[in-house]
Amino acid sequence: MKIMAVNGTYRSGKTTTRLTEKALEGAASMGAETEMILLKDKRIEYCRNCLTCYRDLTSEIAPCVIDDDMDEILETLRDADGIIFSSPVHCGFMTGLMTVFFERTVWRVCRPTREMFGLKGLPESRLTTKPRAIATIVSAGGMPASLRKLCDQGTAFLKDNGPWFFNGNFIGDLYAGAELKRMPESDEDWYKLYFMRELSQRQLRQAYDLGAKVATAIQEKKLKDFQPAGPIAKIVMGGLLKFWPTYKTVDKINGK
Repeated sequence: MKIMAVNGTYRSGKTTTRLTEKALEGAASMGAETEMILLKDKRIEYCRNCLTCYRDLTSEIAPCVIDDDMDEILETLRDADGIIFSSPVHCGFMTGLMTVFFERTVWRVCRPTREMFGLKGLPESRLTTKPRAIATIVSAGGMPASLRKLCDQGTAFLKDNGPWFFNGNFIGDLYAGAELKRMPESDEDWYKLYFMRELSQRQLRQAYDLGAKVATAIQEKKLKDFQPAGPIAKIVMGGLLKFWPTYKTVDKINGK
């Protein structure tokens, strides 16, 4: 049993990394082999949108014209039984590092062959040799857990796309909101709120438990291949789309 973590932080040894390490420690306590990939230490270029990967319908990992570290990363994740995606919250979302990673990943580990709600050409994972356990960790600079909905769009993205791309089941998430050394006493304190947050033992325990939960899900062998929608949603949306046109054809220009 191997559990990988993909960490999109820019800073080693800080909150997100410590939480990720603790989650892997929890997974290791259940007998898992663990490893963390720090994206900042890898050479990952921007996607060029050449569609080389998109055109390939047969490869397990589609080819890419860019020669960087993505081949190595994707091959490692293909062999994993579980994946934990972790990132700080930046502008309410994931870091740019994690965003670029997912942009470079989608058509390399998916092919445009899924049909859903009567639509064809949607992403379908190429990595179908086994289902994987997926979990997420995000850490916030100044937003407390009680106000998570105001700033955490990153978890929703990771929860939706991580299982979809890597043929996984979403097991759980951790939002490490701001817990402060002390309450701000002045405007100057509020303006430096990020520097007043401190990682708590409670949050570290939550990360440990999340890692153990991922490992347990793998051990119980109840994971299933990813399905983007349940049977009721398929029936309802499939019926609606029969009467609701989706795509439109473009108007011809100058009669051509």
